[in-house]
Amino acid sequence: MNRLFKRGFTLVEMMVAIAILAISAMIIYSSNSSAIRHQLSLEDTTFGHWLLLNEIEEEKFRRVAESETESDIHTQRQITIADKTYQITREPLETDSDLVELIEYSIELIDPHTGNHLIDRITTMMPISE
Repeated sequence: MNRLFKRGFTLVEMMVAIAILAISAMIIYSSNSSAIRHQLSLEDTTFGHWLLLNEIEEEKFRRVAESETESDIHTQRQITIADKTYQITREPLETDSDLVELIEYSIELIDPHTGNHLIDRITTMMPISE
């Protein structure tokens, strides 16, 4: 009868093993959900940065094609792509130079539930054509 009691695991050993397994699963789940949230945030940042660079290149093209000079206009426009609405703001900044102007572009993700979320901001210099 002594051999019968030595086979298998005790109830305490099984409970400890299950507790360790449960704690490990919670840690893995927590880190995976955190990684997914960071990935979505990084996707928004990358896409927003791309939209701002595109907006800057479009203005450079307009200046060359239309012989446009400096513009002191503060503008905002909204773009909706894949069920997300972005607001691009163009704001000229003060400079002492007669050759270039500083323009600050910013992009926000518009969310009606949580409010606007600033994604990226770029300040660039544009030549003033004579």
